[in-house]
This record gives sequence, structure tokens and C-alpha cells, in this order.
Amino acid sequence: MKTFIQYIIQNPDYIILVLSSAFLVSYFIRWVIRNNNNSDDDDNNGGGGTSNDNDDPVLDLPPGVCLPRDKNEPEMV
Repeated sequence: MKTFIQYIIQNPDYIILVLSSAFLVSYFIRWVIRNNNNSDDDDNNGGGGTSNDNDDPVLDLPPGVCLPRDKNEPEMV
């Protein structure tokens, strides 16, 4: 331990390097958390499938697929 302290005292640049690296890593983590908006979602609400104006779920259905209808319609023959 004494050797480590003597080495740091002789080379104070390592303290600056460690502190600046820790600051940059923490800044990057905070930036990612703050800007996490799920840009790959189809809706522009910031993702998550929630919208404040209605209670309908947001479904990402593939093209050509639709939801079933509420009442049965007669089939055309």
C-alpha cells in the first residue's frame, strides 16, 4: 500500500486520469438514461405503448393483419 501511495505521489497524472474517466462514464450513463426515448417504436410518444388520451393498447401488427371485429358479420356466399 505504501508503494502505491508513493507511486501516485510521484505520478499525479494518474489521479487526473482516473477522475476524468469516472466523470465521463457517469456523464455518459446519465445522458443515456435521460435520452432513452425508444426511437424504434412506431408511435412518437416516446415508446412503451402508453398514451395519455385513451386507454386503447398500441399494437404493432404486421401488414395485412387486423383485429377481430366486435360482432359476427354474415359471410358472403
